Amino acid sequence: MRLDLIERKVIRAVGVTLAVVALVWVGLAMWGRYRVFSEQKELEQRRQYEQEMARYMEQERLVEGMSRGVVRATLGPPDSTFGKGELAETWYYFRTQNYGEVMLWFERNQLVRVERIQENPQPPLASSHPETPDGN
Repeated sequence: MRLDLIERKVIRAVGVTLAVVALVWVGLAMWGRYRVFSEQKELEQRRQYEQEMARYMEQERLVEGMSRGVVRATLGPPDSTFGKGELAETWYYFRTQNYGEVMLWFERNQLVRVERIQENPQPPLASSHPETPDGN
């Protein structure tokens, strides 16, 4: 009788050990899949961001959250800079294609405010407005 009790305890211990090993294995497999998925998602978001910024730069448009580097690549170096240190900076552009005369405020290298001083008197380029088939 005593042997049956020991055998049941051994079988139970082996079963619990196998269950724990199986749970750990499933957990590691799911964690690996999650890491691969999150890396792919991050790369896709980065690619979409770069495409969007490239499109805005081609159109010479300003977007909330653009960095100084992106604005400089889009519009060129500023005509005058009122330096307020590393954290805040003001740039003035006397003429931009889409915005006319504009003042840009940056905080921590991010564009935080755009103030149009004078609207651009010229209409936008024809390429920015699709033409209808009848020519209107």
